[in-house]
Amino acid sequence: MWSRWFPIGAAAIASALMYLSTILGSLGAILLAFLSPLPLFAIAFGRGWIAGMAAALAGSAIVLFAANGLAALFFLIFCGLPAVLLARQALLARPVNEDQENSDLEWFPPGMLAMWLTAIPATGLLTAVVVTGLQGEGLEAIVRMKVEALFETMGTVLEGPMALPPEQLAAARELIIAVFPGVAGLQWAAMILVNGLLAQGVLARFSANLRPSPDMRDIRLPNWAPFPLAVAALLAAVTDGTLGYLGWNAVPILCLPFFLSGLGLIHALASALTGKRWLLHVTYTLMILSFVLPVLQFVWLLLVFAGLVDHWADLKGRIARNSN
Repeated sequence: MWSRWFPIGAAAIASALMYLSTILGSLGAILLAFLSPLPLFAIAFGRGWIAGMAAALAGSAIVLFAANGLAALFFLIFCGLPAVLLARQALLARPVNEDQENSDLEWFPPGMLAMWLTAIPATGLLTAVVVTGLQGEGLEAIVRMKVEALFETMGTVLEGPMALPPEQLAAARELIIAVFPGVAGLQWAAMILVNGLLAQGVLARFSANLRPSPDMRDIRLPNWAPFPLAVAALLAAVTDGTLGYLGWNAVPILCLPFFLSGLGLIHALASALTGKRWLLHVTYTLMILSFVLPVLQFVWLLLVFAGLVDHWADLKGRIARNSN
């Protein structure tokens, strides 16, 4: 009994403390908060999603007693539920065939995991649009109010010899207002993805994982994957108001599975072509440098485009067949 509940309690305490570190407000505390889903993923991938659910609820109770109900709710929504949901899906498996002597399993496919990962921030965006719409203000009005207040607060900081001209400052403000929920959703998905990969990697290192680690080269998106993206793009292009705002912010989120598929294509190319490992090094280096050199952000768009092309042309499948 002790050996069963101790890891769950340890994961709950570790995750809650890392989440509560945001109170400190330092850079190290922000990094700890970013990694707060990691213990939940580790217990869920190593002991099952029910153990992950128990740790998430216990962690939420700790945050409730240490902070308040709103913080506990946010912990559950942003850290606990994504870890439990993705672990449940990732641990789904079925026998490869009916042969009782063959214990091989077919695990939940990486492409569908990418779609579930995308569905989490997409559902969050849709919920925010509906809730704020029912309250009367609307999501865009609330974002505008918050961003304009932030710019006013930073007014003196934005002034000086390096300050942008007023028209460029206004354009930057409008761009932030236009895509802030979508970018925030992508950052949420990135936090979930990084913590999930880290947890699975550590467990696999110590042979404590319940399922084999998914391979980027095996990402195959379902046939219907482009339709939500097409609908969002159509809403952004032809409608105004709430629907248009929803479309503008859903597009970057719904590009996520194609970005992951495009990255999988790079992995497939690098593994199929002798001496082409530099493709991986260059791609990941450009992605990291793009955070400090915005001109390099085209690489993210190229990977999304590669994922879209691969979806119809099955490039990863062709590479795999030619390699055999």
